[in-house]
Amino acid sequence: MLRDRLGIETVLDGCSPQGQCGCCTVLVDEAPRVACVTPARRVAGRHVTTAAGLSAAEQQRWSDAFGACGATQCGFCTPGIVCRFVGHERRGADLSDRATVDKALAAHLCRCTGWQTIREAAAHASAPPSADAIERDPDAAARRASIETGGPQRSVPASVLGGFDFGADGAPPGTLTAITGPTGDWHTAENLTEARRQAGKVQGRRTTLEPTPPISLWRLHISEPT
Repeated sequence: MLRDRLGIETVLDGCSPQGQCGCCTVLVDEAPRVACVTPARRVAGRHVTTAAGLSAAEQQRWSDAFGACGATQCGFCTPGIVCRFVGHERRGADLSDRATVDKALAAHLCRCTGWQTIREAAAHASAPPSADAIERDPDAAARRASIETGGPQRSVPASVLGGFDFGADGAPPGTLTAITGPTGDWHTAENLTEARRQAGKVQGRRTTLEPTPPISLWRLHISEPT
């Protein structure tokens, strides 16, 4: 609903409909909820807030915290994490407490940054930075990443809140999505959810290809020297 019909691209689809990665986390009446497993009928008449709908002060504070701590790389998981942190914060949680932060992060997956810097970002956002804090230069970080990866990279505050223009973001109206089915045939639809349905593919749960045994099995026998 949020992406396919309303066009809110800061709500990212990582595993739908599993509800396991946390990338699509939003706030429903201030409480964090995973959007891909929350039917629209269950939020009728309720307030739904995405990362793009957070207050300007909250967006700035969390973008600054993640940037200062180097807590974002690709930025795919961070909008959901920020929404969860804000939801807990609005409900009185102490995000300077590591156990509280770890419990919140248990609902999320991050494959590139790692948890330590995200913990540090939560603490940074929860307390004023010290006077001797080192300010991070996003332009220098982008240049270093470009040298290390051999391709153009950028590090901007917008990436924390989902503004990094991933593959499906910013596609012109009417753009079709295509994925392969069990026999290698293509299924096209107006959105990824419908294309997966046509192909019979459940993201992350089962492949569209039939399972096959290994080509061969090898056994290595090691004997002690005589």
